[in-house]
Amino acid sequence: MLSLILVTLTAAAAGLAVWAADRHRDRYGVLLLPGIAVCAAILAWIAFQMAGAASFESAWIGWAVPAAVAVLAPLIAAVPIGRKRAAADTAEQDRILRL
Repeated sequence: MLSLILVTLTAAAAGLAVWAADRHRDRYGVLLLPGIAVCAAILAWIAFQMAGAASFESAWIGWAVPAAVAVLAPLIAAVPIGRKRAAADTAEQDRILRL
């Protein structure tokens, strides 16, 4: 259970760090990327627990791989979300200004 808490806290911190480094962070909320990171990390943690890969001999896998997934998931998600939101906001602003 301690590994789940550590993975969750690490994922939230990683998601906030990715949000802070993103250029398009003003286009979406603060909790979107940390939420993606936490969900991905918890799913990876559950998968490793169910597979038995986090046994006593290889206990580091049960928290190291989900922590790496927690860094990669918001990085991968930030690119299309930021671009799509920026394009949608620009289109909406143009529509409003044409009125």
